[in-house]
Amino acid sequence: MKDGDCVMLLQWALPRLGYRWAGFRKVRGQVCKRIRRRMQCLEIEDFAAYRARLEKDEKEWAVLDGYCRITISRFYRDKNVFRVLSDVVLPELAERAAREHRDVKCWAAGCASGDEVYTLRLLWDLEVAQTHGDVDFFILGTDVDEAVLRACSIYAEAYPAFRK
Repeated sequence: MKDGDCVMLLQWALPRLGYRWAGFRKVRGQVCKRIRRRMQCLEIEDFAAYRARLEKDEKEWAVLDGYCRITISRFYRDKNVFRVLSDVVLPELAERAAREHRDVKCWAAGCASGDEVYTLRLLWDLEVAQTHGDVDFFILGTDVDEAVLRACSIYAEAYPAFRK
């Protein structure tokens, strides 16, 4: 099974699932590995045969959709991004919100299990709130995958400020 064949399958299937190929280039290896395991379970020899299966079996699309969801979530996953958020972005947002007498509200789309959202909350509480205690910080974390989103409840239980 060639990687190029998997890429062709993804480029055909992703638009039908509402995804864009551009978002899958970096994670295609992970997705292709999942699809290969599925094909082994179904005793399907190649990606062309799996495509034929998708064309005949509407329920298989839901399985494929699940394999295409990327649920990577780790604390401080990209240290440089979180450094810039901590040193530049969050303080600037706090200063602007203080001037405008309002709160800072963020939306974390595709938050998976919430590790990065929790990291952002910790950065605010441990660094930004020290100098901008008069500004509240609210984060809305959303994800299309309800199973990984349920994992966020761990943080809400362990850290009450996370519920803000």
